[in-house]
Amino acid sequence: MIQINGLAKSYTNDSEKIEVLKDLSLTIEDHSYVSIVGPSGSGKSTLLHTIGGLEPIDRGEIWVNDQAVHKLKDKQLAKLRLKEIGYVFQQFQLLPTATALENVMMPLLNVFSSKEIKEKAKVALERVGLEHRINHLPSRLSGGEQQRVAIARAIVTNPSIILADEPTGNLDSETGEKIIGLLEEIHANDDVIVVLITHDQAIAERTDQQISLLDGKVKVATLSEL
Repeated sequence: MIQINGLAKSYTNDSEKIEVLKDLSLTIEDHSYVSIVGPSGSGKSTLLHTIGGLEPIDRGEIWVNDQAVHKLKDKQLAKLRLKEIGYVFQQFQLLPTATALENVMMPLLNVFSSKEIKEKAKVALERVGLEHRINHLPSRLSGGEQQRVAIARAIVTNPSIILADEPTGNLDSETGEKIIGLLEEIHANDDVIVVLITHDQAIAERTDQQISLLDGKVKVATLSEL
């Protein structure tokens, strides 16, 4: 479960303090499939980054599976991310000089033996339908294939949570549909929490829960919107 209480996050730009998240509170239950929607600048990506401990917060609490993310040190955060959280980014974030297999192996380095790492990475790539592309560099893969590699990298550690930041943002509609279908399949088969940011209302409507952000806060629907 993800529990957030009174979360505030700001940045300083040219000595000006910009509040991105403002006293935000929400709960995401175990096994949920959740979308985060809202206009650009509403704090969606920042929220995702703070959940995973990628960015520090100003105040408030973030609990992930009973662990106080807001209190963890760097090494503890790294351990939490390794065991509990898989990330999927809009820009794929693949190492350009590493093969698909090597990119998926990255999260497992220094944790398992080299043989175990390779086998786990192969299984993850098979799950996303890329067993025939394991030795290809990202430059030789399509955008959809690169995102599949990123998803394989996200699931190779068997996380309980997948955080996906605009996973279809750089893809055409047909390819994006396949990526969303793959995430839905992983959610159903692995029983994990999937939290995804999207600007596509059609995708958001397929999720179990929609969290709408506006000006750094959870937007409460009006009667006319229900």
